[in-house]
Amino acid sequence: MRRFASLRRQSDFIRLRRRGRRASTPHLTLYRSDPLPGDVTSRVGISVNKSIGKAVVRNTVRRRLAAIVHDALAGRQPMRLLVVPLPAAADADFDVLRADFAAALARV
Repeated sequence: MRRFASLRRQSDFIRLRRRGRRASTPHLTLYRSDPLPGDVTSRVGISVNKSIGKAVVRNTVRRRLAAIVHDALAGRQPMRLLVVPLPAAADADFDVLRADFAAALARV
């Protein structure tokens, strides 16, 4: 079972992009904000656009990032995250993505 719930509404994605703290790495951009009063668990959105590649590549990147986020949120306080991979993420190994995510999360 995942340690986070998904962001579903477009307004949540927009709010995180505008008001969240941002950190960028060569493979992804991470937006973070504090949870809203009703949030019991972390809420995460992964936004993979078509510049990453075709559908198979985009879904592979999304699944890898979901696994990385699941592991990274173990034992952490609830938060809201938006993960936006960059085109370089399509060719990156899992360990490289994990290191980039950890570095970005430490900065925000």
